[in-house]
Amino acid sequence: MKENKVITEIEQLTPERLTRIFKNKGYLSQGKVTKIINKKTQETITSFVHFLELYFSNDVQTEPPSPDIVVKFSKDIDEFKLGGRQEAKFYSIIAENMIDMPILNCYDAVFSEESGLSHIILENISKTHETLSGLPFGLAPSKQYFEKAIESLAQIHAFWWDHNKLKELSKQSRGPISLFLLRVKKEALPRFLEDVGDQLSDKRLSLLKTIFSLYPSALQNRFNKKNLTLIHTDSHLGQFFYPKNIKSEKYKTILGDWQGWNIGVGGLDLSYMIGFYLFPENRHLIEKELIKHYHNHLIKLGIKNYSWDDCWYDYKLFTLFNIYTCIWWWNMGTVSSSFFWAKLETSLSTLEDLNCMELLES
Repeated sequence: MKENKVITEIEQLTPERLTRIFKNKGYLSQGKVTKIINKKTQETITSFVHFLELYFSNDVQTEPPSPDIVVKFSKDIDEFKLGGRQEAKFYSIIAENMIDMPILNCYDAVFSEESGLSHIILENISKTHETLSGLPFGLAPSKQYFEKAIESLAQIHAFWWDHNKLKELSKQSRGPISLFLLRVKKEALPRFLEDVGDQLSDKRLSLLKTIFSLYPSALQNRFNKKNLTLIHTDSHLGQFFYPKNIKSEKYKTILGDWQGWNIGVGGLDLSYMIGFYLFPENRHLIEKELIKHYHNHLIKLGIKNYSWDDCWYDYKLFTLFNIYTCIWWWNMGTVSSSFFWAKLETSLSTLEDLNCMELLES
C-alpha cells in the first residue's frame, strides 16, 4: 500500500477522501460528505482515537448506517505500530471473510510495511451499544455480561475452527505464540526475577521456574493437534460493546480492538477473560458455568470432535499462559504496579485452584 494513504494526523481525513472511501465500500451511490466535526479525541496506551460526526449533501443516497465514525491510528513507537498494523490487517484481510459476525464494520484499513504506520476507520455504535469502562475497578459485572461476550467469542471461534485458511492467515500474524514464550523467557523473566523476585515466596518462585521450564513443550504438543482457530488474545470484558439493553436480542455483543489477533486455541481467550481478570470469590461462583456456556455454543454452531474434557483442558492449559502475559506487561511497563500485582495474584490463584500444574507434570 502506498505510504501517502496512511493517515497520521486527523486533518488529513478530508470530506473528499471520506466520500471516496464510502463510495468504494458501496455506501454512497450519490452525494458526498460535506463536513467533518471532531467531537472527541482519546489517547490510549497504544493509539490515538478520534470520534467524528459527519454531514452529507442533500442528494445523498445509501449513506453509512451511522453518521458517526471512529478513526484510530497507532502511536509512532515500534511495539505500538506493530499492534496498529495487525489491527489494520485484521480488518483489511480477515474481516472481509466474516459476514454477519460480531465485529465492527470497517470502512477503511491501511498500513505501510515500510514505515509500520497504519489507520482504521470504523463505525461508531455508541447510540446502540456501550462498554463497561465506567465499572469501578475490581467490581465484576454480572454473569450475563460474561455470557454475552462468550457467545460472541464462540461465534468467531466456530467460524474459523480448523478453517482451511488458518495456515495462510498465520503468515500475517505477529508470529507463532511459541516465539512469544521464548521472548518472555529471554527478555522479561531474568529482569523480573532480579527486580521483584524477593517479593515472592520460595514456593511461588519455584512455581514460576517450573512453568517456564515445562510449559513451552506442553503448549507445542497442544498446537500439534486440531481444534485451532482465530483468537483475539486480549479478550477482557472491556473490549466488548454490549447492547444498551443487555437483555435485548436485537443487537449482538461486538468484539473490538484486534491488535493482538493470532492463530491458536480458543481456551486462551477464555482463560484471559475469566482466570486472569476475576478474583477468586467471584470466579468460583461462575467459572465452570461460563466454560460450559462456551462449549455448548460451539456444539450448537456445528463444532464436532471437541469434547467437554477437551474444552476444560484447554482452559486450564492457557491459565498457565497468563503468567507469561503478566510478566511481559511488567517488562513493557505499560500497566501500573497495582494492576500488575493484582493480575499476577489472580493468575497464580487460578492455576493453583485448578491444579493446572498437573498438566505439565503429566
